[in-house]
Formats: sequence, C-alpha cells, structure tokens
Amino acid sequence: MGLKIGELSKKTGVPISTIRYYVSNGLLPAPVKVGKQLSHYDENCIHKLQTISYLQENRHFPLSIIANIMRRMDEGLSLQEAESVEDVIFGAPLNNVSSQLVGREEFLLQTGLTYEELRAAEKMGMMMPYMQDEGKDFYNHEDILWGRDVLKKILPFRHCWDDFTAYVKLGDKMLDREFMIRKKIVKGKDMKENMQLSIELSKAADVARGYLMRRLFQKKIKSNIYKSMKE
Repeated sequence: MGLKIGELSKKTGVPISTIRYYVSNGLLPAPVKVGKQLSHYDENCIHKLQTISYLQENRHFPLSIIANIMRRMDEGLSLQEAESVEDVIFGAPLNNVSSQLVGREEFLLQTGLTYEELRAAEKMGMMMPYMQDEGKDFYNHEDILWGRDVLKKILPFRHCWDDFTAYVKLGDKMLDREFMIRKKIVKGKDMKENMQLSIELSKAADVARGYLMRRLFQKKIKSNIYKSMKE
C-alpha cells in the first residue's frame, strides 16, 4: 500500500514542501491519485529520499547531479556505479563538488572577464559552464583557468572570432566521431557491460584528445621548421 505525503515526510524527515519540489523536478515519481484530494506515494520513495539526503549531506551534490544519479539507479545501476558514471562525465572527483564551484559574479571577478566578453565567448561556444542548476550557471577551477588564461587573452582579437567558432565546431565533429565509435563498441552489450566500457572509453578518449593534439601540433611545427630551413 502507498503512503500519504504526511506519512512519507514523517518516515524520512523530509518536509512536505521539499517532497513536492522533488516530484516537480523529476527526482521522485508522481504520486498515484486515489481520490479527488488524496494521493499515495510508492514506498520506494523512502529509499529515494534517503539517497537524495545522503548525496546532499555527505557528498554535497547539487540537484542536477543527483537527478542524473537517481535516473541511472532507476535504470538498474547501484549508487556507487551511478556515481562512477557521473565522475567520468564531469572529469573530476565529485566529492564536495558544490564547495568547488563559483557563480557568475565570482567567475568574472576571478578571471577578469567582463560580462560582455563572457557573453561573446558563450555565443561562440567557447565558454560552457561546468554546471547549470536551477537556472543558474556554476563554474569550476578548470573554467576559471580557461577564462583567465585563454579567453581573456584571445577575445581582444575580434577579427579572429569566426576562426575561434570554427575551432569549436571542429571539436564538436570530433566528439560526434567518438560517440559513433563508442556505439559500435558497446552494441549488443548488456547495461552493466555498457556502463563499464563507457567509463573506460571515456577515460581513454580524454587522454587521447590531449595526446593526439599535442603530437599533431609538434609534427606541424617540425614540418614548418624543416620547410623554412630548405627555403
């Protein structure tokens, strides 16, 4: 038998208003109506609320990440497995991730970028906040380094903005190819095998991007030097 919202709140210690908020944002399934003014929540919501509380209080995850983890658990992954997938996607350990993030104003302060420069970079696709949660942008240390050490230095060259945009589009095409390769590799695998392979492939692709681009750059430089010496 299902639980009334008051009973669910009492068993979990989560306020009624918070439970309704979670339902509206997809973290909890909607209750089943059993009358005009009565709804019952599945008893599994107790475990879901306990998981959400754990992730908030012990891992300090924002709701956007928690929603991803909950979705993956609904697909059959354990809590640990679901967290591992998010870890790979975000490229860094997620412990206390919220304490490592800054909002837009702090980001501008730490990078020296103006609001107009940030908007221009976003329009070109050259600035993608680490996370968006409840309609707000949040930036991590990598975003700050990118903004301060790269964007702040190249944005003054307005005549190159089209080239910067083209660079981003090339990167997007490269990622499309990566996803196509991943789909070929995991085809026919069950969910557990798919997850494990996806984690391993994501880690390998992250290393490959840096390695290949550095080597191609070095190869190009050597070729240009050789040509200039012959001339």
